[in-house]
Amino acid sequence: MPQQEIVDAILANARTAHERGDTLLQLTIESGRLTGAQSSWGSSENLTMSDPEVGWLLGHVEAIGWRLEHASHVFVETGSSSSARLLSTGEGTVTRGEILGYYVLRRTAD
Repeated sequence: MPQQEIVDAILANARTAHERGDTLLQLTIESGRLTGAQSSWGSSENLTMSDPEVGWLLGHVEAIGWRLEHASHVFVETGSSSSARLLSTGEGTVTRGEILGYYVLRRTAD
């Protein structure tokens, strides 16, 4: 689940935009993460972690008076590291980053 301060900020933003009369709302929410660690053998292993609570948060935004129109995702690399493999040629690479969800919501009819 996103950190509580992020949840509070997103919900406050959705309420403010709705009260202001905006017709569209765009939210950017981290929906996953790619992590990994190098091993002493020089190999690498990446692990994708997703946040199952993003749907819960979007449901609360919709309860304010918004309807999800479009969603897309992008991977933003935040770092990587490589090391030589011990028993073979080549390198093992670990990549880290965030999977960001971009959500466009339309104001529902009052």
